Amino acid sequence: MSTEEDYTVTERVGKVVWWLARGDGLTLANACDLTGLTESGAKKMLYALSRVLPIYADDGVWQVCALEETAI
Repeated sequence: MSTEEDYTVTERVGKVVWWLARGDGLTLANACDLTGLTESGAKKMLYALSRVLPIYADDGVWQVCALEETAI
């Protein structure tokens, strides 16, 4: 079994996206635990993902925008 430190970038992003797709909120601490990244690295990843996915941080919890709020 791989540890978080062994994950590729793609695997880290996949874990975070899967977590968010389930509808669960994600804190930076959660993202760090899932990916093995530092808080700074997790924050950079989430901000980069928010450029292409309808996700946002509300009071430190990242979540997916409601479908009616997104323009496709």
